[in-house]
Amino acid sequence: MARAKYNITSQDCWFARRWIEKKLENPTWLADNRNYPAKHALMRVRDGADALNAWCETWLKKTHWTQMKNAIRAARKRAKGVDTKTITLTQQAWFILDYHAQKDGCTLSEVIERKLSQDITLSSS
Repeated sequence: MARAKYNITSQDCWFARRWIEKKLENPTWLADNRNYPAKHALMRVRDGADALNAWCETWLKKTHWTQMKNAIRAARKRAKGVDTKTITLTQQAWFILDYHAQKDGCTLSEVIERKLSQDITLSSS
């Protein structure tokens, strides 16, 4: 599989594994009925970033790596106590944000902050 330029660190290993396990609960997450063999391969992975990175290289596509990297980044922010809010989006709004997030390699919050902060700066001048 194609691999994003990202390595799971030992500090992020626990979160990354839990994120993968949660994603694998969705039987369609990996294409071509690969969830079942991927789950069993993950069960054989011992603790450690090297082993988890090897599993990811085998089973994940670039888009999955990006999603995981963004989820880890968001978890780090939450762990640092960065104030967050929960919102409900329409499906169309989510598609738009997700498109820009994947294109820019960032989180949904970062898309909003980058794109909309320009409007605030311009209007306050």
